Parts: sequence; structure tokens; C-alpha cells
Amino acid sequence: MTFLNPFILFGLAAAAIPILLHVFNLRKLQTIEFSTLSFLKELQKTKIRRLKLRQLLLLFLRTLLVILIVLAFSRPTMKGSLPGSLAEQAKTTAVILFDDSQSMTASDDQGELLRQAKNSATSIVNLLKDGDEVFLVKLSDVPTDGTKEIPSSQRDFPAIRSGLKDIKPSSIHHTIEDALRFASRLLASSKNFNKEIYVISDFQSGSLESKLNASKAAEQLFTATTQFFLIPLGKRELQNVSVESIEIPNTIFEVNKPFIVKAKLVNHDASDVQNHVVSIYQDGNRVAQKGVDIRSGQSIETEFTLVPKHAGFLEGIIELEDDELEFDNRRFFTVHIPEEFRVLLVGNSSDLTYLQLALSTRLSDSSTGLKMTESALDHLSASLLSNTDVIVLSDPPELTSSQTFILKTYLQNGGGVLIFPGVHTTGSAFNVSIAAALGISTIAAIDSLSGTSQASGLSVEFEKVDLRHPLFAGMFEKEERKPPAGILNSQRILESPRVLKSLHFIPTPYSKTVITLSNGYPFLIEEHIGNGRALMFSVAANTEWSDLPLKGLFVPLMHRSLAYLVQEPITDFSSCVGDEKTIHIRTSVAPALTIIKPGGMEVLINTQQQPTDRSLRFSDTDLYGIYTVKAGNIIFDKFAVNIDPDESNTTPSNEKRREKMLMHLGIASNVVHMVHQPQEVQRIITESRLGAELWKQFLLVALLIAVIEMFVARDSKRSLTPAATHTDR
Repeated sequence: MTFLNPFILFGLAAAAIPILLHVFNLRKLQTIEFSTLSFLKELQKTKIRRLKLRQLLLLFLRTLLVILIVLAFSRPTMKGSLPGSLAEQAKTTAVILFDDSQSMTASDDQGELLRQAKNSATSIVNLLKDGDEVFLVKLSDVPTDGTKEIPSSQRDFPAIRSGLKDIKPSSIHHTIEDALRFASRLLASSKNFNKEIYVISDFQSGSLESKLNASKAAEQLFTATTQFFLIPLGKRELQNVSVESIEIPNTIFEVNKPFIVKAKLVNHDASDVQNHVVSIYQDGNRVAQKGVDIRSGQSIETEFTLVPKHAGFLEGIIELEDDELEFDNRRFFTVHIPEEFRVLLVGNSSDLTYLQLALSTRLSDSSTGLKMTESALDHLSASLLSNTDVIVLSDPPELTSSQTFILKTYLQNGGGVLIFPGVHTTGSAFNVSIAAALGISTIAAIDSLSGTSQASGLSVEFEKVDLRHPLFAGMFEKEERKPPAGILNSQRILESPRVLKSLHFIPTPYSKTVITLSNGYPFLIEEHIGNGRALMFSVAANTEWSDLPLKGLFVPLMHRSLAYLVQEPITDFSSCVGDEKTIHIRTSVAPALTIIKPGGMEVLINTQQQPTDRSLRFSDTDLYGIYTVKAGNIIFDKFAVNIDPDESNTTPSNEKRREKMLMHLGIASNVVHMVHQPQEVQRIITESRLGAELWKQFLLVALLIAVIEMFVARDSKRSLTPAATHTDR
């Protein structure tokens, strides 16, 4: 037990006063007049003994009353596991986990949550003494990969208080669980006896637990004596509707051709919202808006149709009308329509004739232009591919290991390849030098009907076409009868070529068959290799294998195939603030790139890299919005970075969920202290360090003793009255 006012204990000397009075009363003789000796006979020994016992009881009660009153004013405290003197003298290492996320910009009846958090943190720092140390950790600075070096503790408390004033809300989202894991690493290096962790947050559901550790077993990250103080801020639920995600279904972007943008909206409010306005912006101009109804706690999906008016980069925004939290009312996306892309035709001139004719044909005035270059397979090199957006590989023979490596690296870095067989294509050579190296479909056999008279009509045709694939989106007019599940008998939609010779591909589990022939084998297969894609036809680009080059399908199919391979395959725009962004460099660029962040700040990036490594990693994504990548004065790329959707989940987490998270980290409930009122921070911390104050309990016991003493004294007085008034008659 510890006494916060130990000097009051000198008052315990007053407990001797009742004892002294009792002793003095015993020495004082009292004369009692009586008429006869018969009165002494009436005084029984039992009554005298009872009277003495009552006097001793009164002495004990009065002495105890004085002791309890003195102890109450000395403010006794008691700590369960540590002696008070030790807790008072031991040095302390404190870790303050400060939630600086965007949700802390909300307000309640006590003002902005971020300001309340600063005041609470300042109160904690004010309790620290010389010899104590503190770590001030903002949630936005918490590392999640465990590689960040442990920072040094601080003992300059005025500097810490000054730093608290400068904290501003951050768009980087990390969870409290991530912060506690980092705090365990900080405390592991501390040798101080007292270890304390303070969590100052609004404890919203989206910021509590880490998804990365959801499946891991329970851990024991802290010692049994580490004390935890949870300071939840925000006393009411917020009215908040957010744009959680944007998705563009896989399509080929073309000028003046519409495409769909889907947005997922979530209502985090406790009440329904009606006719909530959502708008879409294209290049800064609002092009459409609508009103939506969302029930409490529910999400809906809405979609808009955009029509690009120019080639190049298109910047888009989905925006909601204002509510209590504005940071999650906007979500950004970008679309790129190449003004021109460079095509490398690799093969013999005789095998490239029909391809050159098809690609030289311009489908419309607004279609993307092609710049074609022709090369023999022997001249295939990394430097040649560095200036190429897409490769057309016709009649590949057995490739050398060097050529395979160059092709694989090109695909893994986001390149696109269109492959046609030819007279030099054999199953064994293709399987060994191409399929095995790239991990794509193999050739089982080469089926030939060329020996059969064409007049007999024996040939293979299209059986099924996946019209949901972007290659065919908008290419054909839709039938009045809706096809089942998007797969149609191609004869109803387009005229199939007559196939006389084709490869029998054996698709891998990861291959996607786009067109299937009537013999059951694929006619067109899509393969994914790293960040790139390949389209493989089972027929050559000539009339010896099929009459495909003579069909009206051939020209648009070649153009759309190249446009599809050039286009970035990822269209869900899931990059969040703080994430590392990989920028794929599909062509040669200047020795340095300039990345312009939202707000105009420029970051210079060196691109001194090997020819085979055509990508760079950019981690300075601390703002949400559109990032522009420039090579010199040329815009090389644009990408969108958005707020983590978990940050928008402002529903307060309940006590059971917090307890579950703490137990998962091995934190027992007896070391967790809840601070529901920020102004009580100092009192609760003091009680935790030195013990809970017991002065109220001591006063209650003293009051009870006083009542008992009063009744005992009154009873003793009554017992003396008959003896004093008795007369002999």
C-alpha cells in the first residue's frame, strides 16, 4: 500500500488520545452515597464485567475511528502486483500510439477528434518524469513488413509536446493491430521496469484488426506486467457514405466507343440515405450524375457509361455529395488510349503478307494508328523489343535459349505477343523452346485436311465463341435472342473460316480459350505470363491453313488483338495511399523519370537499370489522386491512388471485438485500462502506477465505526442509570 499524502500519517499520534482518556478515568475515584450495605449485594459480578467490556469496546472503536480518518486523508493506494514504493520509483518506458488517420477529422460535442487526441497525448507526456522515455508513433508511420529499423526513444518532453501540435491527418491507413505489433518491438529493447502502451484512436471498425494476420494463431508479444491504456474518442456514430471501389470491366478502350465504369457505394450510417447524389467526372468535367438510395450498413453498385473523346490519358473521378467525412467521397481512376503503338512483325516476309495488309488498313478515322517494323527472328534482341509495344510472331521455329529468355522477360514486364504457326512449326520444337519456357499451352498434334478435296466440303469451323471477351465487345450486333451465359454458336453471329490445318493445343489450367473449333480443340487461346499476355492462333496467317485472311473478321480481329495486348490488364484501381506502385516500362525512356504527385510536387526517379528489367518501384504515394509519370516533356504514364476503403468504415468497434484482438496478441484483460473521458487520463494513469485510491473506502468504514460507537456509548449510559438512582426503602 502506498500513501499519496504520507505526511498526514503523523496524525496517527492522535489515536493515543482515547487511550489516555481511558487511563485517566480509571485513576479518578468516584464517591457513591448509599444507605445500607444491601446495595452492594445487588451489584452482581456479571454486570461489572459487562461494563468493563463495553468500556474496552468503546476504547477500541474510538481509537480505530481516529486511525481510519487519518488514513483516509493520507490517500492510501493499492496496486495488485507491484509494491507502491517500487512502482513509484521505477522508471517508465511509454509508447504512445497516435491515430492520425483521416477519420480523426470528425467532430463530436467535445470538438475535433484529432485535437482531443493531441490533448490526451500531452496529458500523458506531462506525467513523465526525469529518467522516463517515450516513443511517439503515428499510425501512418507504422511499418507493416517488419523491416523498418527501431527508432530511438525520446527524453526531451518539451520537444514531444511541440511535435504533437504539428501532427496533421494522414491518408495512409494502418491498423491498431499493426501498431501494437510495432510497439512490442519498441518495448523489447527497453530495460525499464514499467512498460506502458497508450492507444489514442476513434477505434473505428476499419482501423482495428489487420487482414494480413487474420488467420494466424494467438501470440504472446508483451510481458505480463506491460500496462495498456485505451483512449477511445468520438461519442457518436457519423453520417458517412463512401465510394469503396471502382471497377471497369475488361474492355478495349477506343475513341468514341463507350465503356462501363462501376462504382461500389457503402452507407456506414445508422440510418438509410435516400437520393444521395453521385457524379462522374471525365477530365475534370462532370458528365453524368444520379441519385441513389442505400440502406443503413448496406452497399450498392452503380454504373456509368463514358465515351472517350480523345486518345491519350483520360482522368476520371466518382464523387459523392458532401457528408460529415469528405475524404472518402471521391475515388479516382485513369484510362489510357494509345495515340499510336509500335508493332514488331517477326518472321519471313511470305508469312507476314496478309498481316501487313490487315494492319495497314485503318478501321476508322478515330482508331489508333499503328507503326509497323519488320524483323527476322535472328535479329530479335532486347534493344529491339525496348522500342516495341506488341510483337507479332509468325511461324516460329525452335528458339534459342537466348531468344526464349528475351521473349519471356519482355512478357513478364508487361509486353504482348501475338503468335501464329507456320510451315516450320513443329510440336516438339514449340513445346521445348516456347511452351515449357513460358509455361503456356502445348501442342499435341497438327491436324491436316489439306490432302482432302476441298470440293468435298470437309473442314473444321468455329463451334463456340466467347463473346464476353473484350476482343468481341461491340464488334457484332446483338441478336434479339439472348445467348446463354455469353457463349454462342458462332455461326449465328459471324461467318466462320474453313480450317484445313490447325494445331491441337492442350491448354494449361491457367489458359483461357476464346474460340473453340468443331473438333473440340482451341482456335484462339489467351495466356498470361507475368504482367504480359499472349494470344495464340492454331492456324497460320495464310490461305494454306484456312481462309481466315479472306474473311471480313480478319482485319478487325487483328487490330483488336493488338489493341488488347497493348492495354494494361489491371482495371480495378485498387492502389491505396502508402502502397508501393510498380511502373512497367514497356518501351525505352529517358535516363530519368519525373513523377508529379497530386498537388504538383515533382519527384525525380533514376532509371539506371538493366535492359531486361523494365520496371521501377515507387513508394512515395502518401497522397490520394492522380500521379503523372513524365519522361522529359512526354507523359509516359498516369495512375490513380485512392484511400484505403477500410478507413471509411467508421462504425465504432464494440468491446468484444477489441477484447478479441487484444487476446489474439496475448494481452490479458487485467492489464488493460479504458479511459472513456480524456480529462481522466492523468487520474487513471496515476492509479495504475501507484494503485487505486482507497480514501473513500476508509471514510465509509470510519462512518460505520462512528455509528457503532454512538450506539455502544448510549447503551452503556443506560446501564449505569438504575445504579445511580436506586434508593433503599
